[in-house]
Amino acid sequence: VAPKPTPRVDLDHVAPIRASATDAIAELLEELPLAGRTTFRELTAGLVDRIEIVVRFLAVLELYKVGMVDLEQPRTFGEITVAWLGRDHDGARELAEIDAYDG
Repeated sequence: VAPKPTPRVDLDHVAPIRASATDAIAELLEELPLAGRTTFRELTAGLVDRIEIVVRFLAVLELYKVGMVDLEQPRTFGEITVAWLGRDHDGARELAEIDAYDG
């Protein structure tokens, strides 16, 4: 007749995600004008965690969406080339709150 204990899942071993799309976009806005044209592999060469690579990829897609970069991938699963289009940060306002996605 005693109530069942509420199950508890211990999450102490899980590290919080410390990757931010806004931070990744800011980094790319510094790197890409200097590089001009580079590969995604080169943009992620120093990253260790998979989540950091995923967030960097999402940041590249956001820059593409607002017209700041051009992307080329000649074949499926091939190398992705990222080209800076030389535009000022016209789309920066749209990118300012990218982590605040409500969808």
